[in-house]
Amino acid sequence: STTSRQPTIEQIFIVSPVGCGTRPAAILAQIRVLHQRQTPRPSAKLAAGNPRANTAAHNTCNMHSVVRRNPGRMNPSTTPQLTAAEAVNIARSVFGLTATAASLPSERDQNFLLHTAAGERFVLKIAKSDEDRTVLEFQNAALKHVTARAPALAVPRVWPTRDGADLTQIRDRREQAHYIRLIGWLDGQMLADSAPHDEALLASLGTTMGEVDRALQGFSHVAMRRELHWDLRRANLALAHLPLLAPEQQSIVSTFMQAWSEIDWHKLRHAVIHGDANDHNVLVRQGRVVGLIDFGDMVHSAVVCDLAIASAYAMLAKPQPLAVAGTIACAYHNRFPLLLAEIEALYPLVTARLCMSVCYAAYNARVKSGDAYQQVTAGPAWNLLQQLAGISPPAACAVWRDACGL
Repeated sequence: STTSRQPTIEQIFIVSPVGCGTRPAAILAQIRVLHQRQTPRPSAKLAAGNPRANTAAHNTCNMHSVVRRNPGRMNPSTTPQLTAAEAVNIARSVFGLTATAASLPSERDQNFLLHTAAGERFVLKIAKSDEDRTVLEFQNAALKHVTARAPALAVPRVWPTRDGADLTQIRDRREQAHYIRLIGWLDGQMLADSAPHDEALLASLGTTMGEVDRALQGFSHVAMRRELHWDLRRANLALAHLPLLAPEQQSIVSTFMQAWSEIDWHKLRHAVIHGDANDHNVLVRQGRVVGLIDFGDMVHSAVVCDLAIASAYAMLAKPQPLAVAGTIACAYHNRFPLLLAEIEALYPLVTARLCMSVCYAAYNARVKSGDAYQQVTAGPAWNLLQQLAGISPPAACAVWRDACGL
């Protein structure tokens, strides 16, 4: 029940099976005050996800490096603000392309669709000025790896500059330096724009996610253990924005996040994952999922998080969301067999992802109020959380176990 005894903010931040460290006292005190107010004033200063979680023995990282660079933190001041005309000039001077440019939606970086007179289409990606070069190299290397291991999957191809480089740097009118890349455009529809979401389509989503995770097995890179605020292992970072939610939302999010805090991460397999198979990143052709775009949230994490993320977004606006999740999991399991511990973790992972979505949407509503893309999932995610609040975790787990024959 969502009205039963709720965990405190402090408990959710501190309690973790992998030993999440105590949140800095000053920030925690600030969030406690905001939580008590329930609806903060517009001028209230919010701490944006600074807790540093200790990782499991198999997921160690240099925490001094994380604190210094923190590449996963959202900082609107470093977001590129190039115009379409500037994108056209970059395409010509850096990549040798004569093309038109149209802006594409994005949470952190800036993207332009380039269209040449010959009908070729590309995506020009401009990274935030504080983005780590090794993280972008990590993404490029992963794209090449997946293409080599699973050539039937539709994933973006990296195109070199006129000098043969996969990555280069430009300066904008503010004299901020940004890394830029060019990737090929993939024809098709996004899952969010496809209909109907029938059993065949949902099964193809599960198969595709299994193919991706299978292809990524054995892949490694120096930047894969980065700190990323969208990593489900770090879902508690989103709770920095819990005070922005309405009291009823805070109660439900707190309950679901308590379940997340009880996940035994040591029982889950870890590897590099795509990390963001939301319905605007899943590619559909002729009623079937064929691939993924946007590898910008790749990270070393629990492999089952990929299935959980894909399921969370596919469950949106469905009358029987668990039936949808079961169909996806069955197909995934047939391609990349799940462990029992992973199936048992699916419900808290799915709900934690939805909680992250509503918390970050509340934050983005303030700092990016003019960008409708930042709120595209907020309403449906909240509606789904309300649906799932009436379902017990054992009942949900039973659906996944039955679907996978375990």
